[in-house]
Amino acid sequence: MYILRSYCRGRRYFEEYCGGLALTTYVPAKLVKHVHKPVSPVAVLVYKALTAKFFMSLPGHFCMLWVPGYEAIPLSIAYQEGAHYYFIVKKRGLTTSKLVEDPPQYVGLIGPAGSSIPMPTAEKRVLLLGGGVGIAPLIYFASRIANYVENVTLVYGVRSFNELAKLDEILNVGKFNNIKFLIAVEEAHENVVFKGTLIDFVTRIGDEIKEYDKVYASGPQIFLCKLYEIFDKMKLLDRLVLVLETYVRCGLGFCGRCTVPGTEKLLCRDGPAFPARLLRNWFLRVCVKGDRIE
Repeated sequence: MYILRSYCRGRRYFEEYCGGLALTTYVPAKLVKHVHKPVSPVAVLVYKALTAKFFMSLPGHFCMLWVPGYEAIPLSIAYQEGAHYYFIVKKRGLTTSKLVEDPPQYVGLIGPAGSSIPMPTAEKRVLLLGGGVGIAPLIYFASRIANYVENVTLVYGVRSFNELAKLDEILNVGKFNNIKFLIAVEEAHENVVFKGTLIDFVTRIGDEIKEYDKVYASGPQIFLCKLYEIFDKMKLLDRLVLVLETYVRCGLGFCGRCTVPGTEKLLCRDGPAFPARLLRNWFLRVCVKGDRIE
């Protein structure tokens, strides 16, 4: 077990980050389950910590997952039960392809990183919109709020049926009894509840969106931009929380590479979830001006 307190010693420049780093832990882990359909670019992985002491996460936290011989990449934690960590991975490059197709038996986990998604307080109706692997933090979040929020709707949107992650491994373990779960797929399929994108879903329900006290969204940048615009026009930004995605290099708050455009916030320290009302400059820079987040 290696606690990253040593990174903070003698580094006054990084003093403001050290409070979080003191709680960041390196954990060796072993693969216990790999759920993947041959034609799918998405897989569900379950790794178990090999040490008696391991880090505990909250919805919204991610970790740096180190793949021996490849690199360390940031992955949202889709669920945690004791020493078992659940991940939803989609092929994007060499490392993610390795994890999806032939995951290593042993990896290293450094976490937890980021801040947890703010929990509802007095809200009675909550809508969760997860696009692609953006479903990961929201499915974890749903399991935590199901027992005290009266009405929770979780909508999982993907482009094609082949991109649907087999979430049974998580749904069968977590507490999801009080959650209404919907699937939105752009391509027609007999098992699909809603045909179309998540934006189509929001547009279809129209003013019914006002009946939700809080809406949390996670997914591709283009989806979050369109959703922000819709809520801005409806003057409902106070009800919207966006889980952003950007390039993360160190995951520790040192390099500043994951600064959220238009803000002074670091995604790996302050995010990934932000109230939409605080993201006006992000919207102008990324969605209107078109600055790329790599």
